[in-house]
Amino acid sequence: MLIYTAADENYKLQAAVWIKSICMTQTRMTRIVVFGNGWSKGNSNWLEQFSTPSVRVEVRAVDTAQFENVKLSRGFPLATAYNILAPTYFLQDETRALYLDADMLVTEDLGPLWDTELKTPVGAVLDAHIVWAASPSMWRPWREEALSPLTPYLNTGTMLIDLARWRKQKLTERTLEYLAKYELPCVDQDALNLALRGEFDQLHPRYNSMPYHHLIMLRYLDTVESDQTIGEAITNPAIIHYHRSFFGKPWTYGCTHPGKDLWRGLADAVKPRWRKKFELMNSARAVAAKYANMTKLDSRSFSYGSDLTSFHGTQS
Repeated sequence: MLIYTAADENYKLQAAVWIKSICMTQTRMTRIVVFGNGWSKGNSNWLEQFSTPSVRVEVRAVDTAQFENVKLSRGFPLATAYNILAPTYFLQDETRALYLDADMLVTEDLGPLWDTELKTPVGAVLDAHIVWAASPSMWRPWREEALSPLTPYLNTGTMLIDLARWRKQKLTERTLEYLAKYELPCVDQDALNLALRGEFDQLHPRYNSMPYHHLIMLRYLDTVESDQTIGEAITNPAIIHYHRSFFGKPWTYGCTHPGKDLWRGLADAVKPRWRKKFELMNSARAVAAKYANMTKLDSRSFSYGSDLTSFHGTQS
């Protein structure tokens, strides 16, 4: 398996937790590639020392000069688009890859996911909050691009990619065109969804269990997915995604994510003296959401505990 992500040195703890969770759970030969610049030799060596006999870790720098004309909205760095650039520019000699955001944690063997037969260039999970192109949460140019308002919308946190199909359909180039054309709220994710126009293989949501699977007041996924399937994403996640939400991040004070202790347990293992950060804006957002009753949990949510070695994704 080839698994890649994007992270710079400022995200070294998150990258280390991500890598450690993969190394602990995979049973087949796996290559992990972290694309990112600004890594010191010491810190890149630190990540690579998590390699095992079956999992090899590599930190690979990116030549950004060839992407000088790529402009991302809202001040996002170029690294935000490495997931989109990689299939065409970094992985030219590969045929299949699994992209995972670095703010994730893997709980089980991903062999069954890797072996999934794809009918399109990309297999991904429906975004639990956005779900369709015309989601009322933010403006997106679905009218301007003649998309049906109910066009399925993927979350890019987990992407199983048929690289040959991706390159044949010029998805990198088409996505970059949308990034140049519009100021998009979710940047690369919005642009890729515009390029795909809903044509992607929908994976089970347990392969990208998001905060909004738990937050029922904001979970638009109920309109298109069965309650049983949503429950499986909550109680039996294969990949937990700690993206920005009213839960906060597990490496910050005040986080209420059901999987915060699982992430912190791995952080203690990879860097025993790490310290939680205080983020004023996120804390204020979380308090406001609580008072607005926006953080009501699905009744099936529960604490995942702190030990990945005994995690089976079911409430004990």
